[in-house]
Amino acid sequence: MSEKYAVPATGALIFNENDEIFLMQSPKWGGQWLVPGGKVEKGDTMEETVKKEVREETGLEVSDIEFLEAKDGGNPEDFERDTHFIFLNFTCRAEDQEVELDEREAVEYRWIDPNEALDSDLEINDSTKDFIREYLG
Repeated sequence: MSEKYAVPATGALIFNENDEIFLMQSPKWGGQWLVPGGKVEKGDTMEETVKKEVREETGLEVSDIEFLEAKDGGNPEDFERDTHFIFLNFTCRAEDQEVELDEREAVEYRWIDPNEALDSDLEINDSTKDFIREYLG
């Protein structure tokens, strides 16, 4: 199914108390590693969307949500559907580290230093790599 318009979607770069970031492996993105996030639904704010998507996908509650960037995600070939994304990327803090994956959006996860993530052998999708680089400046 193809979307008629570009889709606004939030992304959440979640930090734990050790300043590690949360990455999850997603079947919807060809098994690549990425950050939680999802479409902004009518009536929801971007911050509400961050909280809701993170909770649904990971079981985590987040706070200290801060906007980082808006980025044209284009029409990624590695996503399961023909969709043009506008990524609305946020940083936030996990209130705890009790993860409960939903098994549809994510099948595995890890906490990792952001610099180490970029240098790791994890297959991190391109938009997530760009998001981490933007954060690191």
